[in-house]
Amino acid sequence: MQKCLFVGCLALLLSLGGCLEFDAQEVTVRYDAAADRIDALIVYRGLFAEGGGSSDKPIEKALQDLAEARASGEFTFWNNWPLSVDLTAERPAAPIKALMQHVDVENGALFTDPQGILCAYQFVRIRDAKSFLQKVNTLFEVALQAGLVTRFDMYGPDHQADDDTRDFVREFLRSGEKLLVLEPGRVEVRLPCSERDHRWFKAQIEEHLLNNMPREVARRSGIAARRAAGGEVTDTTVAEAAVQIQGDQLREDLKRSPSYRFVWDNEVSFVREPELTRIGIGVAGADELRIRKASEGLYHDLLLKTLRERGEAIEDGLPDQELARRFEQFRGREAKLPAKLAALRAPAQGAADPK
Repeated sequence: MQKCLFVGCLALLLSLGGCLEFDAQEVTVRYDAAADRIDALIVYRGLFAEGGGSSDKPIEKALQDLAEARASGEFTFWNNWPLSVDLTAERPAAPIKALMQHVDVENGALFTDPQGILCAYQFVRIRDAKSFLQKVNTLFEVALQAGLVTRFDMYGPDHQADDDTRDFVREFLRSGEKLLVLEPGRVEVRLPCSERDHRWFKAQIEEHLLNNMPREVARRSGIAARRAAGGEVTDTTVAEAAVQIQGDQLREDLKRSPSYRFVWDNEVSFVREPELTRIGIGVAGADELRIRKASEGLYHDLLLKTLRERGEAIEDGLPDQELARRFEQFRGREAKLPAKLAALRAPAQGAADPK
């Protein structure tokens, strides 16, 4: 349960894996309370084919993943697993299906940035946002109460919430307050808990960072060394224990770790009150919420070269200002759904149309 609350409503949706990956990401969110709508621009920086592990044909699989994403409008946060959302997925759980009905997606173009790196973008819209957020909050409430009945677990032994936390949760839910709150420029998760359980929760965040930062550093360094030696560029697997990093280099490597950078590249807040812990991201009252994921150092241009050889349309040197302009245009019109999603929704839309 804690994992869902930590990443917010995104983690409640469906996950799907593949060999098409991206190295960095930017998400821009505009919440229009008057129009009851949330619009988002998702920019994927450094699209590449990921090999190693079980994939022996990474380019072919990446091309297949790209074709499927174009047809379905699948969109992704952080990397292709576990936060990938496919609105055309078959037989989703009823609560998830109820959320998905609020969401539209429109695919943008493949492009290279001014540095020549292959990128892509998508637009995502959540209609009837108040209803959507209420459904998300209901799922959070059910998960929170279920966790109090059983136990919470993240990275260590199961944790039993104490009596004070149980009382705080009951009082919080009785008050009508929401666990997830979205406002212009900011999103906040609220966790009713005791001081003891607050410390436990902070320890889980610490454990998450300690698990991920060394892995990210070793992976970047190991892959760079392999590529410099002429190794397979699509292979992103690394034996972390075998990677040796000089002490004077460690500081710079840590600074580039996406998990480390997330805290410093985004406006993250962690506020403790006597009966409540608030975790927020963004700036209250700002026009938009921007979330950045830093580069992992995994990009290679083999997929870009293959797409060019196949004659794929790629816009060259697209600046950020043009992406922002297109996002503003999207906010003033209906989403153009990808083929598979449009076909899936056509019967329901036709039934609703009296003509």
